[in-house]
Amino acid sequence: MTTTNRWLTFEAGVASQAAGLGESIRQMREWLAGGGAEVFRDRSVMLAGIGASYAAAATPTYVLREAGIRAYRSACSDVPDNGPALADIYVGISQGGRSRETIQALLTVPQDRRVAVVNNPVSPLADSSGTVISVGALPDSSMSSVGFTATVATLGLLAEWITTDGTGPWWDGIGQLTEDVVADNDEALRAFATEIALRGNVDVVAAAPNLTSAEQGGLLFREGPALPSTAMDTRSYLHGPMDCAGPTSHVLIGRQREGLLAEQLAEKDAPILLVTDQDVSAPASIIRIPELPAAPRSILEVALLQRLVQHTADAAGRDIEARAFTRLDTKVDSVQQVREGTL
Repeated sequence: MTTTNRWLTFEAGVASQAAGLGESIRQMREWLAGGGAEVFRDRSVMLAGIGASYAAAATPTYVLREAGIRAYRSACSDVPDNGPALADIYVGISQGGRSRETIQALLTVPQDRRVAVVNNPVSPLADSSGTVISVGALPDSSMSSVGFTATVATLGLLAEWITTDGTGPWWDGIGQLTEDVVADNDEALRAFATEIALRGNVDVVAAAPNLTSAEQGGLLFREGPALPSTAMDTRSYLHGPMDCAGPTSHVLIGRQREGLLAEQLAEKDAPILLVTDQDVSAPASIIRIPELPAAPRSILEVALLQRLVQHTADAAGRDIEARAFTRLDTKVDSVQQVREGTL
């Protein structure tokens, strides 16, 4: 069974973000305090999602690994129906709970090993999972805004609880902090957006702990203003992909190594925006954000990218709400459709 809601505009979704994050974080903390995360104790974990949900899993996966937890990330389509289990617990991430590939991946393990992280708790993914974590049933935009950042917060809190048995004070007021950081840097974002619109494409590159931000940024540029955009971690970008720099604009997210990357890219006279939480000197437009752990920091970074995408769409004369294609087989209304392979 599935329930559906009318979409917000992207602008309205972004405007609701501070309040939505606060509510989602409150609900997740209550769920954690009630013992909901016991299923994860002493277990290996695979975070599985596709599209934006895959991006949302990047930073939490890194946080788990950094703390010594055996954790994996999957785009779901790489999980064969009859393959061996890759982890003890499969966490399926799908805001609407209708993503065919995510449901199919979770069906490869028994129900008591499936955890659904969804914004829509009445959905096929939730119905077929042994444990359901609701992001908050928040009204969202079709190009996800508040639903995405709330999902990152939920996964970040979960990873923190698994690794420390608690959650830190940095989550308090993160919604308002996000709003303030974007407002403080709005003119810098608007100015750099004109560079992106002039170049017509953008690479978004981040240090490994910040990969959620880069991947979501790249996706937003492709979905919103419909600009070619590549998202990658810094170390991979150094091994060849950066070589086409020059015609391309660049958004870098990270610290000292990303500052050094900016120096390398400056050899090609490429426009560069660096988002960092440390004192970094670089030949780039620099936005300094508060220093936070990776997961809450990624929420600030994504919010900045959301605003940058809005300004880029305006500068390029693109309708951010325009639909690109008719979607044929990516969403389902029942688990039976997945089992039978029907549209």
